[in-house]
Parts: sequence; C-alpha cells; structure tokens
Amino acid sequence: MNFSPTAAVRESTRRWMETARPFNGVEDIATPVTIDDYALDNFATEITQSILSNKSLEVTDWDADGWHYSGKNYKCRLPNESHRELMRMERVALYILSLDAINFCFWPTPTSTSTSCLSIKNGLEYEHLAIALQKIAEADDDSLDREGEVIDVVANIVKAASSYALSPTSLSTLTSEKIHSMLSDHFPPSTSVHDDSGGEHLTVYDLPNIEHRCRLLRELGDGLIKHHNGSAFNMLSKANKSADVLVGIILETFPGFRDYVDKCNCSENSSNKDWETVKKSQWIVHFYKRAQIATADIWAALGRCQATATESITDVCKFTDINLLTTFPDYRVPQILRHVGVMKYTPSLANIVDTQEELCKGCTDEISIRAGTVLAVEKIVQKVKEKILIIDGASGVRSQHDLQKLDDISAVKIDWYLWQKGERLDRLNLLGQHHRVNTTFY
Repeated sequence: MNFSPTAAVRESTRRWMETARPFNGVEDIATPVTIDDYALDNFATEITQSILSNKSLEVTDWDADGWHYSGKNYKCRLPNESHRELMRMERVALYILSLDAINFCFWPTPTSTSTSCLSIKNGLEYEHLAIALQKIAEADDDSLDREGEVIDVVANIVKAASSYALSPTSLSTLTSEKIHSMLSDHFPPSTSVHDDSGGEHLTVYDLPNIEHRCRLLRELGDGLIKHHNGSAFNMLSKANKSADVLVGIILETFPGFRDYVDKCNCSENSSNKDWETVKKSQWIVHFYKRAQIATADIWAALGRCQATATESITDVCKFTDINLLTTFPDYRVPQILRHVGVMKYTPSLANIVDTQEELCKGCTDEISIRAGTVLAVEKIVQKVKEKILIIDGASGVRSQHDLQKLDDISAVKIDWYLWQKGERLDRLNLLGQHHRVNTTFY
C-alpha cells in the first residue's frame, strides 16, 4: 500500500486529539489543547461571509509583497520562449526548495548581555530570509554567459548553471561561512533605541543555527543530484501533477524534511530512524510542515496562476489534488486560532506560552498544539463548505460558480488566510504570544 503523507498527517493528528493513546506506558493522557466548537462555528461564519462578499476566499498572491524570487528578469540565450520558461521554473523551484529547507525557528528571542543597560533581541522574520534568498537568486539574472545550463525536454531534465547560487551544484558545496556571508549581506542593519531610563535596546538580524541550515541546503543539492539528475524540474515531473505525491518525493529525497514524532520515545524525529518503519508505524504522529509548504509554494508560484490553453510540459505544477494538503502546523496558525478562541489551552500550558517559556521539542504540549491546529483547520474547512452550501442553496440553484467557490476552500487556502490575518494582527501588537520550540521543522 502506497504511503500518502497527507493522509498520514490527518489520521495521526486526529487520533492524537480524539482517542485515548498509550504514551510511554501511560494510558488516556488528557490533551492540554482542546477545540471550542462554538467558537469554531462563529469563526467559520466570519470566513464564509468573507468568501461570499468576495466570491472566493481572498488571499494574496504568492509574491504580492515582493519578497520572493520570480525569475521575471531572467535572461538567457535559450532557443525559444518555452525553453526560457522551463529554466525560469527551474530557478524558481530551486529558490522555493532552498527557502523552505531553512525556513524554521527564527522567532525573535530577547537575550541579555553582561551589560545590564543593554538588551538585545533578534528581529529576523520570514520576509527577511525570503528577501535575502531572492537577492542571492537574482545575482546572475542578467548574465548571458551561463556554462552548464541544460534542457532535455524528452527526459524532463532542466539544469541550472553552476553560476546560479541555488543550483544543486552550488548548494552541494556550501559552507557555513559562505551561506552566512551570502545571507547577512542582505539582512537589515542592526538598530539601537534608548529608553528614558538610559537603557539601550539593540535589534539585530541574524539567522541562528547556521551550521545545521547549511547541512540542509547541502542535503538539498546532493539529493537533487543523486536522485533527480540535478534537476528540480525532473523531481516535479515525477509527481504527475499530484501535490500528495510531491510531498512524498520530497520526504523520500531529503531526510531533513521528515517532520514526525515517535510517541513511544516522546521526541522529535531522528534522521537515523528507518524511514520505511516510520511510514508503517502506528506510533508516529506525522506533520511534514516544510514538505507541504514547499509543495504549496511551488503550486502557488508555478501552477496556480498559470493559464495555458493546451496541455504543456510547463504545466507540471498544476496540481490536481492541492486540497489534499493539510494546514502547515507551525507557530502562527495556532496563535491566531487561540486568539479567536477556537483553540483552548489548559492554564498550565497557557502560562508557559504567555510567559514565553520554551517547550521541549516533541513533548506532549507541542504535539497537542500542532495536532490541534491540523484538526481545527480540517473542521473549519468542512464547516465553511457546509455554510456556503446552506446559504447558496437557499435559492435551490446550483451554479458552476457555486461549485468553484467550494473547490476554492481547502486547508491550504484557510492556512494562508489565517497566516495573513495573524501577520496583520501581530504587526498591530494585537496577538498574544505564540508557543516557542527550538525545532528544525517550523
């Protein structure tokens, strides 16, 4: 039986939240996270009204803020426009895979120094990393002298030149020093503010744990070279327009994306654990946040908005089952779900989160927050669909547009909606704290 990673996420997180489960020999552990169905219904009504007022679930385009590399200024000597588009897709896909390989755990963490009057915090956010990688990717857009660019349409192989900083060849030889230098050149400068008491507050922009991130980027380059002929496009074509299959391919190729928890060991996964055993074990809680978000990003950037009249080799990212992806269980989505009352924490867990105490990775609290996030979004998707059918069905008329609106509602779209809502509220300082875990997966 083939392994479906998205089905594994849904089933294992549902079991965690809804059934008694053995955990280190202890039965019937009460989850510290619950879902408030009344609040969920109210929130689903809010989303439904937003959909009906806009005729769709309105979310911004993938690069609406200009944070991401699009390859729109890429120049080449390739013989025709379709070949140029293939190489642009390859470069964008490599950018997305690189971004999502190291897109984890850079939440701002206040730190103290030996000088009592000076406090330092890391202000790095997702957009700073995305923009820095964008600048790195754009470095050779104007070059017409690119040795090693290859397009083999028959074999579905598109290879970026080694001069492209995010090509598999370049990634496979990265050093910590090089990636730190490349990224830090594009991060904002440090800023200092003095308060009335004479204290100094310094905000720096630094990417922590650079050594591990470098290993993940090297793994990305090595995996593409070893398993996919050094071509992201070759990997994408193997998915046969299936988002679920692509998530599985990413997990098979790159162990660093294998985001699961072994309940028997109560710990975050180990890359040394046999992957075939993981896929079959009933004791695993699956999440795969970065593998799923990489797939969704590729779809958003290269498939969702592409409009071609006929079937084409450039259509490989038009996934026909994008609705199989779950929400991306990280820190922002549960934060906004708690803010609107959908997710409830026990007093002890609420205190840990609100006082910014770090949770141990793989602990019951963290699993429950992430599993609750997946289940809550699944319930929101179902509830919103039901409400649209009831409201739109009042006239007894089922139009094609009605059906299209229902198709537009998925865990991915709800995730984007929640994330964007959360970002807006966070910038206005209207959100409470999010949970903090030193993890490589979100």
